[in-house]
Amino acid sequence: MANIASFKDVIADRFYDVIFSALAAHVEENPSKLGCRSSSVQDPEEARLEDMDVRLLSITGTTSNELKFDVVVSAEIEITETARHHDLENDCAEQWFRVSCSCDVSNGIKNFRVEGFCIYSKSRAGKPGQLSDYLVPVIHKEELDAVAEGFLRQYYPEALESPMPVPAADLAARMGLTIRQEHITKTCTVFGQVFFADCVVPCYDEEKGVYHDVAVDEGTILVDPDVFFMRTLGSYNNTIVHECVHWGLHRRFFELEKLYNTEAKSIVCQVKEGDAPEKKRSPLEWMEWQANHLAPRILMPAATTKVKIEELFAAARTVSPNATPSDIMEQVVIALAEFFGVSKQSAKIRMIDLGYTDAIGVFNYTDDGYVPSHSFESKAVAKNQTFVVGEADLAIAFLTQPNFQSMMESGRYVYVDKHICINDKKYIGKTAAGTAVLTDYAMQHMDECCLTFDVTYKKNSQYGASFYTECALFRAAMSDSHPEAGYLHNQFNQAIDVKASTSADFKSSVTAITAVKKALPSEFGDTLSAHMKRLSMTNEAMADRCLINEDNIRKYRNGQKKPKLQTVIALCVGLQLPPMLGFDLVDKAGFTLKSGLEQAAYNIILCTMTQNSIYECNEMLRAMNVRTLSKEE
Repeated sequence: MANIASFKDVIADRFYDVIFSALAAHVEENPSKLGCRSSSVQDPEEARLEDMDVRLLSITGTTSNELKFDVVVSAEIEITETARHHDLENDCAEQWFRVSCSCDVSNGIKNFRVEGFCIYSKSRAGKPGQLSDYLVPVIHKEELDAVAEGFLRQYYPEALESPMPVPAADLAARMGLTIRQEHITKTCTVFGQVFFADCVVPCYDEEKGVYHDVAVDEGTILVDPDVFFMRTLGSYNNTIVHECVHWGLHRRFFELEKLYNTEAKSIVCQVKEGDAPEKKRSPLEWMEWQANHLAPRILMPAATTKVKIEELFAAARTVSPNATPSDIMEQVVIALAEFFGVSKQSAKIRMIDLGYTDAIGVFNYTDDGYVPSHSFESKAVAKNQTFVVGEADLAIAFLTQPNFQSMMESGRYVYVDKHICINDKKYIGKTAAGTAVLTDYAMQHMDECCLTFDVTYKKNSQYGASFYTECALFRAAMSDSHPEAGYLHNQFNQAIDVKASTSADFKSSVTAITAVKKALPSEFGDTLSAHMKRLSMTNEAMADRCLINEDNIRKYRNGQKKPKLQTVIALCVGLQLPPMLGFDLVDKAGFTLKSGLEQAAYNIILCTMTQNSIYECNEMLRAMNVRTLSKEE
């Protein structure tokens, strides 16, 4: 299905003559009311429609299959009036009209009617329930809660009266939908699928290990049973409601498509990947955007969800009066998810949408792991900002933002637990093994000590495809988008950097580090020995800290062996060298860090991670598919 038919094209193709005839009669009957004038004809006594072009449509949906819409046309009209001496003056004038029409959209377009005319005015406000030219509802972000409320008022009104879970299966039943469990794909890459016509589709037979044809009736939702076992009950519920949204809002799109694709029973079209601007989104992308955003709002309607959140906060503070703010927030998110039958991530995002921005600090998942929960002043960050930054996003900041790299090279910051934190003992503590960790104070006061990052969502090029056929719309198993955190040198971060640069700890460390560097010898081996002597570090201890053979460390010190770059970085980690001394050791080993992902990763370690253990550094490098700092020689 290369092209998607627009409703405007259908009307212009199939009903041009009907509209032309009706408008022609209106023009002939109302020559003086058409607003048509020219230099020679000022007060038309007669008018005749010569030509007409369909320019655009303004479509309003109803709760049934009936459509009300206005066809905006430009008309070329011949106008005539009686001049002096009873001579007739003729001329042509252009006028735009809004032609009010209606029709039924169910198994084709039926009962097309022209119901009225008026002169077109560009300033005329849009009508409620507006549809796009592809019969997809026009919904703005700020209208999502109202649309979800209207959806519930029609199908599950009791959920608007008091806090209660919305049973997804019951909602589907009230909409006349049937739920069936089938292995839609072999790898569960499609969660659910709703059918708009009877058809036969391939499903995977786990016992035989092959795909087989399954007959499916119109109004059926297929749900992969692995969604529940591989994900959560929340994912299962969200999948069903997601498909209910498609059925309730997007049937007209498929009715329109069937006009030109009646034989297409198994055509699958993949949505074009990329972060398209709103004005360039395809109708398929708009439908997925709407279903993705409306499903959690239907499961957690705004007004009653706020009531429940406040109840949960009160209960959590009563049960755990000495708990930290982040611990209380964790309890509330978990309880909210359990009450409404959604995932923790969905509950957290809904809380943020409803103004509980402190929820940003809990259940953050990045680089295949959860980040410890933290808290901060709610006004410190906007809804699209975070204190959490993954390694890949950190590397991008190093590669693309020289001012950010310069800040990190200063030694003012430490990267620990996915946060860029001020290097000060108030915020950075030490484990029993001597590696860096955020203090309890830092975890509860992120806005005092950590940089913020702007969060944007990018299309997931590997798993984020959404598919549709004439009969079915699919929900991709993997997230359609993934978050990316980018550094922005905004007012908040500038204030943090001033604080970092004026810290008493930082000032004293700069003086001490500068003195150490001046006293270092010029050769790599001698410099390594000088650092080990200064820190009372034995070869055996260095071998343990760096994952480097003890005999090789001895050879490096004696100048008998030249180390690889990864080895030098490992030595910097073992010695916990600040950036100034780390880069000095790298330079004396004959290396220069250039551009590229691998070099950026090593740069991150030298600038912000030498206080971490070698194991943490290697975890970061593996996450970025970069060579590790382990035993290689």
